[in-house]
This record gives sequence, structure tokens and C-alpha cells, in this order.
Amino acid sequence: MCCHSRSASVSRSRRIKVRQAPMLPPLAMLDLSKPGEKQAHEFLLRATNPKDQMWTLLDVRRHGDVLLCVVRWVHPERQAKPFSQAEVSLTETAVCWRDYATIEEARAQMEEQCTAAVIRKEEA
Repeated sequence: MCCHSRSASVSRSRRIKVRQAPMLPPLAMLDLSKPGEKQAHEFLLRATNPKDQMWTLLDVRRHGDVLLCVVRWVHPERQAKPFSQAEVSLTETAVCWRDYATIEEARAQMEEQCTAAVIRKEEA
């Protein structure tokens, strides 16, 4: 029978270095005191919940009164187009999306929408 007792302290050679994640700026800010923004936040939590996941959220940006989201469907209806650029309304109960074959196409669509809005603001 082995009666070897381990040391209560950890030696320097055994210490585990904990890496901290870099602080990144938020991609979208929501005011959860507003009902529509809280509802959109809760919808995204449900849609990405691992227990009953609908989407994998790949990118998100706020664009006025909508959240633009690049997502990958967990169980896509069409295997040829598993990615979407989804718009989640911050003022009403509404979600719409367009399907894409690649993540690059979906991100390009989101960039185009964001850029077009900036250009329109500058022209006004």
C-alpha cells in the first residue's frame, strides 16, 4: 500500500500560466432598458444557446435600428448556402435574412450595408 503524500504547495515548475483574453471593443451596444433592444438580445441568446442552437453567430454590428448578424445555420435547409446575413430589429419583433454559400459573401453584404449608410449620411 502506497502512503505517499503530496506537497500542499505547488512548485514553481508546475504553476499554470493563465492567459487573459485581449480586451476588444464591443461590436454592438444595446440599451437593455429599451424593450425592443432587450427582446433582440434575448432572441440572440436563444438562437445561439448550445442546448437548442439555431445559429452560430460569427459577426454582429449595430446599424441604426437593426442588428446585422453574420451567422452559420446549425441545420441549414439548403446545404449549399449555410451562411446568412440576418437583420434583427431593435424596435419590433422581426428577423429577416439572406442566405449565402460562403462566409465571405455574407460579410461582404454586411460591409456593403454599413458602408452605404455612411455614404448616404455624408451626402446629406
